[in-house]
Amino acid sequence: MPQGSPVKQIFTSGRWKLIFTFGVMAVSNLFAWCCLSLLPPFFPLEAQKKGASWTIIGLISSCSELVIFLVSPLFGRLMSASCPRYFYISGLCIVGICILLFGWINHAPDGLPFIAICFAVRVLEALGTASLLTASFAIATINFPDNVGTIYGILETVTGCGFMLGPAIGGGLYQLGGYSLPFCVLGGCAFACGAVSLALVPSQKYEVTEDKGKCLSIMTLLRSPLVWFGGFGIESALICFTVWNPVFADHLTQFKLSHGVIALIFIICPAIYSITTPFWGLLLDKKQVPVIPLMMAGLTCSGITLLFFGPAPFIPTVTPSFWLTITTQACLALSLGPVIVSSMKCIVIGARELGFKDDRKQASIVSGIVCSATSLGTFCGPLLGGVLTEYFGYKYAMALSTIWIMAPVICFSPYLCIRGWKGRSTTTAKEECEDVDDGRDAQPHIELTTI
Repeated sequence: MPQGSPVKQIFTSGRWKLIFTFGVMAVSNLFAWCCLSLLPPFFPLEAQKKGASWTIIGLISSCSELVIFLVSPLFGRLMSASCPRYFYISGLCIVGICILLFGWINHAPDGLPFIAICFAVRVLEALGTASLLTASFAIATINFPDNVGTIYGILETVTGCGFMLGPAIGGGLYQLGGYSLPFCVLGGCAFACGAVSLALVPSQKYEVTEDKGKCLSIMTLLRSPLVWFGGFGIESALICFTVWNPVFADHLTQFKLSHGVIALIFIICPAIYSITTPFWGLLLDKKQVPVIPLMMAGLTCSGITLLFFGPAPFIPTVTPSFWLTITTQACLALSLGPVIVSSMKCIVIGARELGFKDDRKQASIVSGIVCSATSLGTFCGPLLGGVLTEYFGYKYAMALSTIWIMAPVICFSPYLCIRGWKGRSTTTAKEECEDVDDGRDAQPHIELTTI
């Protein structure tokens, strides 16, 4: 491992207590994401038996993400004046309670009562998840400000593992013990993580670097186009990651697969995403890959891959097959990793350009923006997939989703071109100044004066 690599810097910095705390948070986030991704392999089939349409199923799956999108900036603002630990512990406990309650929902009456209870529990679970995720990103950013790409890459690996293990655990336990067993198991794990976190995560009041000339707020952060571009990129990537979730199980039934095999297919994309995401974080931290081109290339590849999920009706030479499904899952995972990590890095860079400091206030506000954008994407994805599938069919739904995936590239291309041109001009000017300075340094008796 190179001496200056971000991973070696973290593990040789003497901050083992912080590293252990981060490990505990990573495991807790893993179970939280497992709870969020538990439903797709079996819940849509059960909800249809209860009288829910595809649109309602999509809303149930995505309403929690809408709530997270709305409240994450608020939690980030509250954390800037309080200890993130309290938000982290309470959020994890709320998630555990709600996932246990969701295991009882199958006993609710059919029709409207079932749908209403589903929405109520998912909204309450969303409040706990927003508190947990925002606090986790804030604590991680505070403790490792020089390794943001690596840390976010690790957290995104946890996210991918949660999306991977959630459907697998859900489908496997559902086939083993029925509807309630998956929720009982994951709810118990969430409570166990809450108990461990209560004992191990320190109650630390992080120091704040005061800047009386700068008003640290969400509105200040949103002045940066780079922050908007990063947030839009996260949202689009998560839409691409989740748009097929509520309808993919029904699409796979044409191959006559069991629930266990369907659950394993749901693993492919999150598994590859989890393995490759830390790699992109390392590259960004070591400055070997530029952030914006990497992000735009990933978005373009993701949009093209989504066309083959159906495949799109205007690609007549390609027909649905089991192996095409496997291949598109793998390609999608490889293209989404650089998009999300680069987007998070864009938001942090935009905040620093505005003068935000690497303290609790910036970390909390930035984490609120990141979690809000993430949740908006995971809200729009399942909803978009359910609505488009109901009215246009699966193939057209996946093809039409590509338009939204490519929206950041189309909308921000003029700004990025201008930014790149100005950056190149600035670099050229600096090089010319350095050449002049080198010539002056060769004459030691001449005093340099900057005008």
